[in-house]
Amino acid sequence: MKKLIIAEKPELARAIAAIIPGNRKDGRNNIMIGNYIITWAVGHILRHKKPEEIDEKYRKWNIEDLPIFFRKWPKVPIKGKEEILKNIKLLLEETEEVIHAGDPDDEGQYLIDEILEYCNYKGTVKRLLINNNSMEAVKKSFEKIEHNHKYVNLGKAAEARAISDMIVGFNLSRFFTLYNNAREALTIGRVQTPTLALVVNRDYEIKNHIKEKYYELYFNMEIKNSIVRMKYIVPKNFEEKIIKDRSKIESIINKLNNEEGIFTVRRKEGYISAPLPFNLAKLQTEASSKFGYSAQKTQDITQILRDKHSAITYNRSDCEYLSDEHFNEAPDLIPVIIKKLGLSELKINIVKENKPRCFNNNITDSSAHHGIIPTLSGDISKFSIEEKNIYELIAKRYLIQFMDDEKIEKTEAILTVSNEIFRTSSIKVLEKGYKNFYIEDNGDNSEKSKDSYSESLQNIPNGEYRIILKNKNLEIEEKETKAKKPYTESALISDMTSISKYVKNEKIRLILKEKDKEKKGENGSIGTPATRASIIEGLFKRKYLERKGKTITSTELAREYLSTLPENLKSADMTALWWSMQEEIKEGKSEKEKLTDFVLHQTIKIMEEKYKKIENSEIIGKYEVLCKCPKCGIGNIIEGKKAFYCSEYKNACKFSIWKESKYFNQKLKISKASAKKLIKGDKVPLKLKSKEGKEYEAYFTMKINGDYVNLEKGDFVNRKKK
Repeated sequence: MKKLIIAEKPELARAIAAIIPGNRKDGRNNIMIGNYIITWAVGHILRHKKPEEIDEKYRKWNIEDLPIFFRKWPKVPIKGKEEILKNIKLLLEETEEVIHAGDPDDEGQYLIDEILEYCNYKGTVKRLLINNNSMEAVKKSFEKIEHNHKYVNLGKAAEARAISDMIVGFNLSRFFTLYNNAREALTIGRVQTPTLALVVNRDYEIKNHIKEKYYELYFNMEIKNSIVRMKYIVPKNFEEKIIKDRSKIESIINKLNNEEGIFTVRRKEGYISAPLPFNLAKLQTEASSKFGYSAQKTQDITQILRDKHSAITYNRSDCEYLSDEHFNEAPDLIPVIIKKLGLSELKINIVKENKPRCFNNNITDSSAHHGIIPTLSGDISKFSIEEKNIYELIAKRYLIQFMDDEKIEKTEAILTVSNEIFRTSSIKVLEKGYKNFYIEDNGDNSEKSKDSYSESLQNIPNGEYRIILKNKNLEIEEKETKAKKPYTESALISDMTSISKYVKNEKIRLILKEKDKEKKGENGSIGTPATRASIIEGLFKRKYLERKGKTITSTELAREYLSTLPENLKSADMTALWWSMQEEIKEGKSEKEKLTDFVLHQTIKIMEEKYKKIENSEIIGKYEVLCKCPKCGIGNIIEGKKAFYCSEYKNACKFSIWKESKYFNQKLKISKASAKKLIKGDKVPLKLKSKEGKEYEAYFTMKINGDYVNLEKGDFVNRKKK
């Protein structure tokens, strides 16, 4: 009986082929071994049709045509992947059994299931779950093949999310573009819009920040021939985290004067483990910090390293851990990496009894992917400089897993007096361990510069000391609050992985965290490692964001546009609520229509609420109504970005006065006040230049000639230069 294995990616297909015994025959899009035919997709090979591809009327954007929704949303092959689909369809016609080898997550399930549905396959379908392409791991997975029906609900949940994203995107993007009378499309997305809101909110925080004075209290003393400086710890039950009222500090000083306190010194040794292997978000952050690469650039480089050179494992991972199989492969892999990096003097000993913490089957078994690490393949001499930079980051991060931890000695001193607490601490590096080889570029607690006070603390023996506090030993420092720093791209990606910390609604925040409980490196996130970079890049292309050096700021367009949106579109609430419903679909407790219908009804509700405001307002979108249109008499003249135009422009009224109008080879600048006068029929003075370059003014009037508006010059106001 012929069995067709459909893998999600070509490299997985090759990994499966490697463990099947028998004579191998490689075709263009498949591999044949015995009774097995192995083929592959390249990510999604199908997409849902755009509205205008389904019904021609949607080419023109009209509020009256919304909402756009199709109960059965048809699909077509993605451009450039038609041949892949054709090949799979032909193979399915010859196959009695299919083995589904999509990634072991909801998206991987959906990706292959939709191909089988599109091709109307009615045969037996089994499920092969592989999250590690090593031979040992693939062999183990092959022994545990199950029936696909056990997992189909995962795919249904992913499809429900995909359709819901389209409902929001197609409807609300069109609606708010029309609502704002925008000349270019304004886009909305479940992940895109909250991401943009992060930057806009940060920019407002910076702009509106008012410096405030606050005060810190320090206690200075000499003990055992060492000078110690300790900071007052604001109690947890205090009204504010910082003290802005100096009198409160002064009252504490008066309270503590001549009081006896207990000064306690505790010293203990500890270890700091090497940072875990990279997931994509952490790699993007490191590459941004070290090389200034954008998130998209780093992602693109990893794709080349994976697809062209086969030098790294799956690159779009959200996991930082590795499997036990990876540990077993390490003795073969490490010498290859050392040779590639030219580190012949580097000696790494692998002790089976001392397995590094990154190797954890309990975590990788519940994850679709694992941390990004090098492979045995790839010729580093053929890498570009940028490819080599990223490869070295990944390779070195892998190597340090097998190196000794950093050994430190931490000394902590606490002064307790009259229920008030002062504290200081110091860290002394005893053995650098992996840090002899590797230092993170984004901060390192143990390598921070030490002042003389913290260093002197290390000279004080462990124990308790009784001391009397004196006012002269207490010092008030006056400081000012600082505004938050503008976003960098790496900081924005980091906040996308933990957006829950900005969510005020406790219920929503907990849902977001619950969503990521199995993911190490994600903590209440939006988006996926595969999509975040492209989402940010899309915001730049749409002119919602702009780069200023390494920082990111929002544009005026983004700020104005966002101000018209309801709060639930600008928050992570949508992701949280959808996830809850997706979980019910996965568990078979509800159908995918429950989510799509909910999203449709919420979308309609948003549009209806805003549409009422349009009908009842003298303001259309964000622009003021100047007057009735003198040409059609139906629409209103409103101010756009570049012109004053009729609100009925979609119904063929072409009345417009450009803010920069041409008069022969000269530009006339038309203000709102001038536009009002021209439409009223009054003459307006406008500046011109003579051939000699001298400025003068002339009166202009407006004349409607058919579809067009012309400005006609009249008398000179003043022939002399102003």
